[in-house]
Amino acid sequence: MGYGYGRGRGGRWGGGGGWGKKKGWEIPLQQPPPPPLGEVRVAAPVADNNGINSVISQMFARSPYIALVDVKNGQVVSVNIHSNPAATMPQGAGVALAQWLISSNVRVVLAPNMGANLAQVLAQAGVYAYQVPPNTRLIDALRLVGIVR
Repeated sequence: MGYGYGRGRGGRWGGGGGWGKKKGWEIPLQQPPPPPLGEVRVAAPVADNNGINSVISQMFARSPYIALVDVKNGQVVSVNIHSNPAATMPQGAGVALAQWLISSNVRVVLAPNMGANLAQVLAQAGVYAYQVPPNTRLIDALRLVGIVR
């Protein structure tokens, strides 16, 4: 009836099945405050911490930094660069990052590519995703998709 020690649907000695408890998706970082009324929060994976001149990373869920840009009436109001909380996760980085972005009130994402799980979670939450070329400056990517004038 069993699948061995600790594997399968359940276990009598460890609670649930599997190879152990999966805590990889839990992100202990605090969420940034929500943007003020009338502002839209845009997220983008960036390779460096140079503010609005940061360069878009080739990866999304494993990028070293995530830029959160608040935009109002086509103007950048604020730029905050955060260390990517999911970058070093052993598994589930895409879903974990998507959950963090949603809880950070992100409404638009700019990225060169996205994994299927990350894209699905963002789409279900109503977050718009735009594809931008990697190695583009953040301000140029915002202009490219028409978010900033």
